[in-house]
Amino acid sequence: MGQLYIKHFLKVFRMRLLAAVILSLSFAFHPFLASAQSLSPDDSGTFGRFDAHTRAAQTAHGFNIISGPPALLREGQRAFLFDVRPGDCGGNDCREDRERVERVDRSGSRPRDEHWYAWSLRLADDFPFIRPTNTTLGQFKQEPQGCEVAGIGIESRGLFFYNKLCAANGEATYMIDKPFISLAAARGRWIDFMVHSNWSADSDGFLDFYVDGRLIASHRGRVVYNNRDEVTFRFGIYRSFVSRYTGNTGNPVPRQWAIYDNVRRGDTRGSVEIQR
Repeated sequence: MGQLYIKHFLKVFRMRLLAAVILSLSFAFHPFLASAQSLSPDDSGTFGRFDAHTRAAQTAHGFNIISGPPALLREGQRAFLFDVRPGDCGGNDCREDRERVERVDRSGSRPRDEHWYAWSLRLADDFPFIRPTNTTLGQFKQEPQGCEVAGIGIESRGLFFYNKLCAANGEATYMIDKPFISLAAARGRWIDFMVHSNWSADSDGFLDFYVDGRLIASHRGRVVYNNRDEVTFRFGIYRSFVSRYTGNTGNPVPRQWAIYDNVRRGDTRGSVEIQR
């Protein structure tokens, strides 16, 4: 009788312990979210504040400002946490086979003005590879064109930076298409990005891309569609052609989460670059 009671007690104890561990993992960010929810991000340079993308999924988990733990902060006291799960879409994205949680700079950048941009990215330790669905981690877009002009994507080569122009038929001309790190090497660590640009549709345009302070790719010449419309920066997690992954695997596209910090725009490299 005593042995049966002990076995039962141990079984119940193990079940409660497992439940407690799962609960603690589920709310690992909770104290940091609660303390930082009403706070502004750290210095964003000339960007100012950021708005939610109009098509971003409206969920409690999708976007939060966190104040820790320290390993999840690149610099300063706060960072942006993005979390996209199956079915996280808003507006036309739900009809157009897309899911996203993104923030957009309010001010935009005028063409033919020289700008420096910086942002730091930390992918989750288990950030999944979801091709043939596309994943975009930060993009520059010139409205009203439907195609981004630059950004960071993920494919079989790993993370890559691109500068492209799309034609009316959907075909793209790439000025830059540069892989710079494998997905395995990118997971669970901070990566610091910088872009130096003159968003011009003429020969005076240029675009330089830096990773961890090192120049990775450059283009001289046309980099945008026109010299009229502003270029906006969007960052977070954007997934397009979601059904491709589901059609290939029979499963929903898995959860992806990432943290951004040090999202800045400025007039000089020194005004945006993180101190390493």
